[in-house]
Amino acid sequence: MKRSQLKTSQQVIGDASRQDPVIRAEWDRTAFAREVALRIVGYRTENQLTQTALARKVGMTQSVIARLESGDQPPSIATLVKLSKGTGMEFDVKISRGAVEIVAA
Repeated sequence: MKRSQLKTSQQVIGDASRQDPVIRAEWDRTAFAREVALRIVGYRTENQLTQTALARKVGMTQSVIARLESGDQPPSIATLVKLSKGTGMEFDVKISRGAVEIVAA
């Protein structure tokens, strides 16, 4: 099989989540955390920072940055404030019907 024929991780998860409500529930539960993780990784990449360098910049430890980048658990509002204050990143958060999401500014 050629590399171009392989499914992306998003496609695999999408297929699985349509077939399994448990997987879908977990995917939905971690959506906010994944979005924050993508923004942090993007910021680090754009600014050529290691996790340690970013941690120092925002007053956290490298292990906290690693956990945030894993996207498994949603960050607290206090954590988002620290990230925003130290980096200038913006997080527009919407809380509705028991769900938390980042919305486009």
